[in-house]
Amino acid sequence: MAILAGCAQLPNAVDTHSTSSSAMSLGDSSDLSNSVDYSILPAMGGVTTANGHPASWAHDGNLWHYIAAQFTLPIPDNPRVQAQLNFYASHIDYLQRVTERAQPYLHMIVSDLQKNNLPLELALLPIVESAYRPDAVSSSNAAGIWQFVPSTGTHFGLARTTWYDGRRDIKASTDAAMSYFTRLRTMFNDDWPVIIASYNGGEGTLQNAIAYNAARGRPTDFWDLTQISRETADYPARLYALVEIFSHPKKYGFTPYPIPNAPVLTEIKLDKSINLGKLAQITGISHDELYRLNPGFDRLITGPQTGHLLVPKSIADQFTPKALEEAEKSARDWGRYTLRRGDSFHKVAYRFGCDVDELIKVNRLSSTYAHPGETIIVPLDRKSHLAGVHDRLYTVRDGDSLWGLSRKFNVDVADIQHMNGLKKDSVIRPGEKLIVGFERDVPAAAAHRDHEKVSKVATSAVRQKHRYTVKKGDTLWNVAQRFSTTVHELLSVNGLKSSEPLQPGQVLVIASTN
Repeated sequence: MAILAGCAQLPNAVDTHSTSSSAMSLGDSSDLSNSVDYSILPAMGGVTTANGHPASWAHDGNLWHYIAAQFTLPIPDNPRVQAQLNFYASHIDYLQRVTERAQPYLHMIVSDLQKNNLPLELALLPIVESAYRPDAVSSSNAAGIWQFVPSTGTHFGLARTTWYDGRRDIKASTDAAMSYFTRLRTMFNDDWPVIIASYNGGEGTLQNAIAYNAARGRPTDFWDLTQISRETADYPARLYALVEIFSHPKKYGFTPYPIPNAPVLTEIKLDKSINLGKLAQITGISHDELYRLNPGFDRLITGPQTGHLLVPKSIADQFTPKALEEAEKSARDWGRYTLRRGDSFHKVAYRFGCDVDELIKVNRLSSTYAHPGETIIVPLDRKSHLAGVHDRLYTVRDGDSLWGLSRKFNVDVADIQHMNGLKKDSVIRPGEKLIVGFERDVPAAAAHRDHEKVSKVATSAVRQKHRYTVKKGDTLWNVAQRFSTTVHELLSVNGLKSSEPLQPGQVLVIASTN
């Protein structure tokens, strides 16, 4: 996950204050022939474009040229713009990497801008916002390539659930950005510096800043506003600086990554939860590529509010109704679980009959640290189910050993280690809480009977004797420690004298007090 300072991805920004696509649903029995992609964007005629670029830019097949050929916003002659221009011009290599990162999404975004009659300069805004990284998150918890904060995302219909975050969904967030800019241009009467700044700082902030200047007889042009943050004041300047560089790439030694003016994505409509891992396995697409195109999904299971899936056009025919049905079946056996205090992923994995690696992968987690209150998804069809299942916890006391606890609770030592994420050489310490089994909710009387039963098992274990073959290096003391007994007990049961050293191969009778 990329963490951004504010909205911009570039570090230490200059301080200038001193588809149209219909697609098959999961239940559709037709093939993908009815799935319509974003078409090649229309070319323009003439010798030069309206902004003076060669007409060839509009139809040379390079989507970045196509965008620049249709820029319409005049670049202000302003010190802030020049400062940001100097900054970006010194980071040309960075810009070239970002233009490559935009490759899967750019055609769809340009098409949506044209449909909404919005300036194509806005296709550069995700460079300012997120460097075209869907996993980008700002210090104000803005997320996705368009960097929506939770409240604004919710206002524009971007859902956030255990399974999904619409702010990171490329198509959903782009649709939301189009709606937001359409509203802002109406609100501010096509004053684009103010519109762009409002996207960053909020329309209320800009309205108040304009009203503040107007009340004092000062100019209300954006560049004269003072009651806005430094970030918001510089925000339009960053976009205009990029417009200048993309308009005159040779002047700045800039070669944007050549993205073809052709559709690369197909949208598939979904009406049920699917297992993305299973779908990748069936269709041959890599997990990483499927997630790159659909970063809104927080888990490998898409969840009950699944709406659509973006897939490469080149392999869209692999996403057949049968493949989607298999992926849907595979998603049915997963449910939500909220981590509790004392949980670890080892404990949760053991409880639900899976392993830690599977939990981490399915939940797309970067850390194995369990955060109490966090909701994850777990398998529901394996060892146990959520309803009424609780850990049987035991607090380690002086003299306890894993072997002794395994006898006391009738659980293999290996199981105790697995349940608690312990290594073979791990040492347990007094006061430590261990899971030693699981139990279901039962009435108080039954619980009392179960407690008595466990006590009887523990008591009978004292009277059971076991044999142990002495190994090289063993002493009476460490054997007693290992089996939670005492040296005196070993001597008594085996008829030994304390002065007699143990011999490798010697067989001892062990009567553990646990």
